[in-house]
Amino acid sequence: MSKISDNGIERIQSNILRIIYDEAPSSISANRISEIEIRDKQFILRLLKDLERKKLVKNVRRNFTRKSFWVMTDRAYKKYDELL
Repeated sequence: MSKISDNGIERIQSNILRIIYDEAPSSISANRISEIEIRDKQFILRLLKDLERKKLVKNVRRNFTRKSFWVMTDRAYKKYDELL
C-alpha cells in the first residue's frame, strides 16, 4: 500500500470536516464518512481521532456501542462557519 503524504492527509481531514459541517447539527457515522470519501473505515477513524485530539471534532457515541458518531465541536463549527 502506498504512503499518503502529510499534505494528502491534511486534505482528507479537511474533506472530513466539510462532510461533518454539512451534516450539522446532526451527527454522522465514521462508516458513512468512509463511504463518502471512498477510504478505509479504519483509516478514517484514525484521522477522526487525530482531529479529536486537535479538539475539532467530538465523538457522541452512546455507551457500549460499536458504532461511533461524530460532530464538530462548537468552537470549530463557529470558526469553520466564519471561513465560509
